[in-house]
Amino acid sequence: YLLAKEFIKKHPDNIFSAYISNIVKGESYEKGKELYSMLTPKMQTSYYGRSLKQNTDALAISALGGPCPDFTATDESGNKISLNSQKGGIMVLDFWASWCGPCRQEMKNLRGQYAEFKDQGVRFMSISLDDSVDKWKKACEEEQIPWISVRDDNGWSKSEIRKLFGIQAIPFIVLLDKDGNIVAKNIRRNSLHEKILELLQK
Repeated sequence: YLLAKEFIKKHPDNIFSAYISNIVKGESYEKGKELYSMLTPKMQTSYYGRSLKQNTDALAISALGGPCPDFTATDESGNKISLNSQKGGIMVLDFWASWCGPCRQEMKNLRGQYAEFKDQGVRFMSISLDDSVDKWKKACEEEQIPWISVRDDNGWSKSEIRKLFGIQAIPFIVLLDKDGNIVAKNIRRNSLHEKILELLQK
């Protein structure tokens, strides 16, 4: 990202700068906004410039510091659960899928943090992007998830929830403060642990 930023700073009127901005911004509204502002007006109105603005605007709904957008997913018993119905207190949203090895690894780490923080009012919610209900349920059984676990009815490819958060790869963890605002996105392991401690001290 920093290398690309240097290049864009030096060549704000180069079409490659507009093209590369689309790639390096990842799922970050903040990065997209910053890179777009560095391009010349001519590049901002180019095909890649317009695409960058469009993709960045779409991420604004889940920008850091803003309220977390609501969504609804289905739990293992078939009940529809909305995020808003679960809010209250610091919250960890874990986006995963049964087929994702790193997600299952991350789950082990989350278990430790859950044990440590659950009595301090920190809530956890796993949202599966599995296409198959059966594979998801089998993975839930294997993982014995101790917190609320739901699945996006649309699976991975048609997922509106994934678009809301700009998720391109999983595991993807979002941390909300007690007011339901997004404090961190795509955060893991120790960084997540530190951030939760920081929020608890506020």
